Amino acid sequence: MDLKKLNTAVLIGLLASIVFILLQPLFGMSTLTSRHASAYIESGNYSEIMAAVLAWAVHISVSVFYAVLASVIYNINASYIVSFVQIVVLGWLTTLIATPANEWVIKLVTTGQYTAISALSNVNTDVGPKLWLHIMFFVLVILGLSLARLVAKKQR
Repeated sequence: MDLKKLNTAVLIGLLASIVFILLQPLFGMSTLTSRHASAYIESGNYSEIMAAVLAWAVHISVSVFYAVLASVIYNINASYIVSFVQIVVLGWLTTLIATPANEWVIKLVTTGQYTAISALSNVNTDVGPKLWLHIMFFVLVILGLSLARLVAKKQR
């Protein structure tokens, strides 16, 4: 992946991460960043500002990683079927690991220690708001990548 495609994926991941947080309340959920920040304040004795900055940094970092991963797949094969499959598969996989991964990060940030996987919650197999939000995230990423590709073609 060249630098331009990487930068595009990073920007799309950043934008999709913000949309994800803005839409969470519409799904009846408090935002991931507010839940993380509260945990950092309560368990890690962080200030409100530092807790919010950390929560957003973690969320954006993970979102950018997911967007870069999706971009790699998209750049290998941008067909509609592959894009659809990756939205569903990545949406499902990220939903599965979201709860234990969030617990792990919170424990790392608040205690400075790595937590054993066996001490974390089970994977989330529920078909509900978390799944739909993750699928929506990957839809936004694929739409962003498609738009970026279209704009690049028109500039040639």
